Amino acid sequence: MLNKLNARLSLLSPVARSLVRRNSAPEAQSISTEDGLTAFRQIGENAEQEGVDFALAGGIAMHLYGFTRATTDVDVIASGELNLESTRELSFGGKSYSVQVGQRVINVDWIVRNDDAADFYQAALADAAASDAGVPIVTPEWLVILKKLADRGKDHLDLLWLLRQEGLVDRSHLEQLVHRYFGRFAFILLNDLETLYLEADIMKAKDERDEGTRSSR
Repeated sequence: MLNKLNARLSLLSPVARSLVRRNSAPEAQSISTEDGLTAFRQIGENAEQEGVDFALAGGIAMHLYGFTRATTDVDVIASGELNLESTRELSFGGKSYSVQVGQRVINVDWIVRNDDAADFYQAALADAAASDAGVPIVTPEWLVILKKLADRGKDHLDLLWLLRQEGLVDRSHLEQLVHRYFGRFAFILLNDLETLYLEADIMKAKDERDEGTRSSR
């Protein structure tokens, strides 16, 4: 069987083969919620000892809210950097630290923005909530704002998921935050949110229609 498969390697393009090779490496594999939280708690002990405020964001925060998309690291927003050896500097402010969890080394991106988005990240940190998981976490409303600011492809997918979950994001509170922190530029983000609301609502209606169709079979 293996020989037959090896003979078929040529069916993949060079790009496809390169991607499969790269993404099958251990360090490229998605981390579980449990491992992500373990890494978060370990580095959180250092932060507490140093008096640094911090809160969970990014992919693992999305896991806790219910969207278990693939993620390979842990994102944390913080009030300051830690007295730890880092693996790299983050281009927008902060550092990446490595945490050993079992047999795997997990990267924790410790985000301390030093650019135009710094005030928004610090406001999100100030509003961070306690959670039943025992970790401070960025609220869904602030997660929407931060992901809209990042505006990458994966952030758009996260945004649509967050906005179509019943009762998860308080849209009225979200818009109050936008008015409070974006001032005269609030209308730009609010217009973008209106478009996202419509897209999310259409997707939600389709999800419910498909679910109803399956239930009636």
